[in-house]
Amino acid sequence: MLEDLGVTGQKFILIFFRVASVMWLLPLFSARSISITYKAGLSILMAFLMVDFVNMGNITFSDPYFMALLVMKEVFIGITIGFFVRILFATVHMAGEMVALQAGFGFARFMDPYTNTQVSELTQIMNILALMIFFAVDVHHSIIKGVFMSFRELPIGGASLKGPLLDHLIHMTGKVFSVGLKIGAPLIITLFLIELSIGILSRMIPQINVFVEGMPLKIMVTISMLTLSLSILVPVIAGMFKGVDVEFLKIIRFMV
Repeated sequence: MLEDLGVTGQKFILIFFRVASVMWLLPLFSARSISITYKAGLSILMAFLMVDFVNMGNITFSDPYFMALLVMKEVFIGITIGFFVRILFATVHMAGEMVALQAGFGFARFMDPYTNTQVSELTQIMNILALMIFFAVDVHHSIIKGVFMSFRELPIGGASLKGPLLDHLIHMTGKVFSVGLKIGAPLIITLFLIELSIGILSRMIPQINVFVEGMPLKIMVTISMLTLSLSILVPVIAGMFKGVDVEFLKIIRFMV
């Protein structure tokens, strides 16, 4: 059966699985609103364009079990690359959740079609902002370029799970909280001062219902500060996305 496909057909299948694994984890393409037909079609098109540029080396496909092992390796490479991109968006998501919890937006939640989880309005705004910056700074082009470069740095069948790769992924996952705190720092600090002021005011005038009076104030301040701090947030998020090329090569070389 494998001989009937030919070397080119087998190479196309392996390229497709790596590309599809990356595409299925990208924030926009992982949404349920994007049809599976579109995702598969785009992955097939990208795999078709890469077939002539990918070197197979001395790999032979006489054993179907060996072919299945190669498919699993390509899926592992694609998932690792896609996981890194998801971490970048998880950082912005974490910043939105921390601010929403402190501002009181956490009480009203709805389903986010991109993450398939329940999020607050502020978190959804941060996710959409990150998605717009993602396309504005051409990170999607960097991802396509990174997938293409991965076949040069890491040929088909050359992936292996090593300790440095796991350490790097754990380190990146841990940075979600620290970087998310930095992104939400202007709003978090402002809301902390508001909470402190309300606490002092409740001590001075005990008749004030802090919960009723403080919630609209915090929401108003949050919206105002979010508008004023966009000039700071956008460059920070854009700078985080612009390092995708370097991180791609670093992750790929950890699997060699």
